[in-house]
Amino acid sequence: MQTQTNRFSNQNRPFHKALLSRVLDNRVAETVIEQPVMSYYLQDINPLWSLKDLRARVVKVIDETHDAKTFVLQPSWRWEGFTAGQNIGVNVEIDGVTHRRRYSMSCAQGRSKTFQITVKRVEGGRVSNWLHDHVQPGDVLNLSAPAGDFVLPAELPAKILMLGGGSGITPLMSQLQTLLDNDYASDIVLMYFVRSPADRIFGQRLDVLEAEHPNLQVQWCFEDDGQGGKPERFSAKQIAKRVPDYSERAAFLCGPPGFMAVVREHWEKKGLDDRLAFEYFGAPPVVAADGVEASVVLNKKDRNLTAKPNQNLLEALEAAGETPVYGCRMGICHECKCRKTSGAVRNVLTGEVTSGEEDIQICVSVAASSDVTLDY
Repeated sequence: MQTQTNRFSNQNRPFHKALLSRVLDNRVAETVIEQPVMSYYLQDINPLWSLKDLRARVVKVIDETHDAKTFVLQPSWRWEGFTAGQNIGVNVEIDGVTHRRRYSMSCAQGRSKTFQITVKRVEGGRVSNWLHDHVQPGDVLNLSAPAGDFVLPAELPAKILMLGGGSGITPLMSQLQTLLDNDYASDIVLMYFVRSPADRIFGQRLDVLEAEHPNLQVQWCFEDDGQGGKPERFSAKQIAKRVPDYSERAAFLCGPPGFMAVVREHWEKKGLDDRLAFEYFGAPPVVAADGVEASVVLNKKDRNLTAKPNQNLLEALEAAGETPVYGCRMGICHECKCRKTSGAVRNVLTGEVTSGEEDIQICVSVAASSDVTLDY
């Protein structure tokens, strides 16, 4: 099988940013910038001039659909770029409380001084609704660094299949545009499952890309096409008809949990697990298992707490009054990573049980032994 080398997996840091970073990392400079008054005056002049935090100014807001908006952002000097498929943390203060959410970049990596995220309004979603209702060009957002391992492989496959559902199109769009911008000439099929033509996030953009690139085929799968057609959902019959050679392709999957569960189950039945990369948009399904109640020791706090059966460790810490750092709460961003020094835990995404000393993501880890010790 022919492959192409991923020539765009690493970002080159501009010289002026590297020089500024070296200056600010100097001990004398560090002593100065740590003074609150210095930070206050710099940020008063320009909100992007934060010496410790990553920030970005909103330069444009694009209405993609009736419930999805793209925010084009110009980052501050601390920006070091991202890899296609990764996500970034957005930290907003609502009614005096800071809320953190992570959103995938929806643009090609590199080649631009700006980047963008695309946010779908979620019913009852505090941050998504706040972004839709309040953020305008000129506003400045506080960010957390890009993260995530849903990225293109170093050796690009000969043929690619992308399966997206709803807002799960965003990291796939980043990967797709990056491939095309860097002259990837092999065959790409994108299957995009949406409720109706009105819900096509990036619809016009995808139409243009398909017209410009003969190696790209976009297939629209509508729940309701508005013309009385049969609802089209993923199935073994459908994928075999639409993409007969799908088993030969490297596949990338992102979308709602139910949609992804059906796709993953089919790939597993066909023995194609190793050819499917995926990332959840929304809370991932929990792998069923008999849980145990556990005593959780917090080394640094010299404290014990109790985790209920099948309760993830993040929730157990929060229930006990702790305030651990977290981002996505679904095993994507790794911000909640913590060192486990003893005991066994089960990953609720995969069902895998591991023991001994290791780094774990507490948002997707539940106790699998009666005692667990964290370096927390």
